Amino acid sequence: MAMITVVNKSTLCADEQVLNMARACALQVAHDAAPQWGQVPIPVVFLENEQQAPPGAWVIAVLDDEEQADALGWHTEDQGDKIYGRVFARPILANGGDVLSRPLSVASVLSHEVLETLVDPHVNLWADAGNGTGYALEVCDPVESDSYPIAVAGVGNVTVSNFVTPHWFDPQAADYDQFDFTGRVHKPFELTDGGYVIIRQEGKIAQQFGAGYPDWRKAMKRVDTARSARR
Repeated sequence: MAMITVVNKSTLCADEQVLNMARACALQVAHDAAPQWGQVPIPVVFLENEQQAPPGAWVIAVLDDEEQADALGWHTEDQGDKIYGRVFARPILANGGDVLSRPLSVASVLSHEVLETLVDPHVNLWADAGNGTGYALEVCDPVESDSYPIAVAGVGNVTVSNFVTPHWFDPQAADYDQFDFTGRVHKPFELTDGGYVIIRQEGKIAQQFGAGYPDWRKAMKRVDTARSARR
């Protein structure tokens, strides 16, 4: 059985804080995301270092900075079929976020990467819109700026990322279907103001942004090492 392990390599987040955001992500996977996506929940656990991770575990590390360019986070699969992700605390904190509880938080970005690793671990799935356009199966991108609180025992509310449901990727979905977890979008392929999506048309990859997508986040999507390159 797959497992997502979260490790802390950041000087800006305490181990206890990363433990609690991992607990929030585990609750979100078990109670919200896995049921919506018809999946068996997989464990999300905090470990002191990635050497403790069991073989085959998907490791997501919280770090201070991206080494090559600004980014909030990404997930990928290397040529050896190793699935892993990264979350970067400094740009989150520098743009009005905090570690655990604001709408933008390190916790919500970790949740973003956990959910997208859960649904598309090999970062290779696309949904056909029926008009020659493919949409990357990134379940948090279309509602990227939206989050909601998860109550963690002994801590209080920790923010996690909103996410879209399978109906969002279905061009035949009905009006009464639920398209995202918090009810922000109302039809397939619709973006919130702070959402974006990766599309493929005639073999070419492009991006579309919501009307209010923040400029500081948009700049991050245009560099080679941003999540748009890694999916």
